[in-house]
Amino acid sequence: MTESHQPTAPAAGTLPVASDPASSAGSSQQGNSYATKSSPSDDDRETGGRTLSDLKDKIAVAQEAVKTKYRVVSESTDDYVHEAPWKAVTMALIGGLIIGLLARR
Repeated sequence: MTESHQPTAPAAGTLPVASDPASSAGSSQQGNSYATKSSPSDDDRETGGRTLSDLKDKIAVAQEAVKTKYRVVSESTDDYVHEAPWKAVTMALIGGLIIGLLARR
């Protein structure tokens, strides 16, 4: 009776064992350097915090600009409608007809 020997792969979730002590020491050093790189330093946290606060400030400034422009457009539209109500109604009617024709297609 002849037996065939096939090399077996390590089971899922297990690591292969290195037979050379030098190679296993090198792999553990690589693992330690990776672990130190994954944790952010205090400088990185401060830089991230400053970047986040700068971004929040820029968003607040942009939001104020949009609010100001909205108020100006809203007031000018209100003034125009009070000065020429029939023109405003006619433009709204034409806009509605165009949207209705496009929606019907």
